[in-house]
Amino acid sequence: MSDEETVEFLATVPLLEGLEDAYLAELARSVRRRTVREGQLLWRQGDRAREMLFVVAGGVSVSQHLPGDRTVEMAEVGPGDTLGEIALLDGGGNTMSVRVTEEATLLALDRVDFAALLARQHPAAFTLKRRLAALTAARLRVLVRRLALSLGDEPPGGAAGAAEAFADLETCGPPDSKYVRRMATFHEFDPLALWGFLTAGTYVRCPAGRTLIVEGAPSEACYLTINGAVEKVLVRGDCRIRVALAGPGTAFGYEDLIDGGGSPFGAISRERALLLVLPRDQFDRLFNGEGAGSRVFLDVIQRDLVTSLRQTLRPHARLAASV
Repeated sequence: MSDEETVEFLATVPLLEGLEDAYLAELARSVRRRTVREGQLLWRQGDRAREMLFVVAGGVSVSQHLPGDRTVEMAEVGPGDTLGEIALLDGGGNTMSVRVTEEATLLALDRVDFAALLARQHPAAFTLKRRLAALTAARLRVLVRRLALSLGDEPPGGAAGAAEAFADLETCGPPDSKYVRRMATFHEFDPLALWGFLTAGTYVRCPAGRTLIVEGAPSEACYLTINGAVEKVLVRGDCRIRVALAGPGTAFGYEDLIDGGGSPFGAISRERALLLVLPRDQFDRLFNGEGAGSRVFLDVIQRDLVTSLRQTLRPHARLAASV
């Protein structure tokens, strides 16, 4: 493929659709084209992430390794789909094994060039960050939905309880900024940008056992746990699965604010917690902005999405192994 043909193809990839030609041209110069025969393993689950792949032609199978040396196929992907970007976002191992099922033409973008594209101070970089967040949220929803179906019945509660989730919580002043900067989430952030983010919402104290988000309901706010812990859960009668845990420096409640699909799980405080509450309008301003504060916020959301996805894979694997 020539550079021009590569740009034309990249413009059709849903993740990149509508981005400026100059940005796509830079991406086209960074990717490497290769053809892979049927049956070849591209990487194993847990391998260190090295690259992101764009499927130009052919077919690829994505599978999860289960206890007892078993595997379960999670998806079949084809032209226009992407692979490997989730693990590049947090530097962890690949979340799935990937094998070619039909001779495939691929474009590979290595981890250094991937990071450079996202780090640019360019509107296209912010757009790509938001689309990656939406893509990760969609993949998280698939896993959570499979877990929810295993429990049966309908989720408890309903949308009526969501709007009052934080209305009567005790408000308080912000925490010491030195304490916040010590959190791993914020180590790399510019102090001024971090201050802008941390002063964008309201701080509340939440007692243990408080339902902050109702599964399936619209979310009225995004939360950031400052101290304490909040469980992301699926509940059906007496059966309860903890999908993920939102500890200090971790956000929750944002999935519906990103894609309007309702909250994929409930959120219940495990212990007394101090929370930063960002109502929907503040979330939209930060998530859709292009300033330093938005860069901080997008990175926080993306890191938490990947962490939640990785945490959700554990109960998913246990469920699949029991079938």
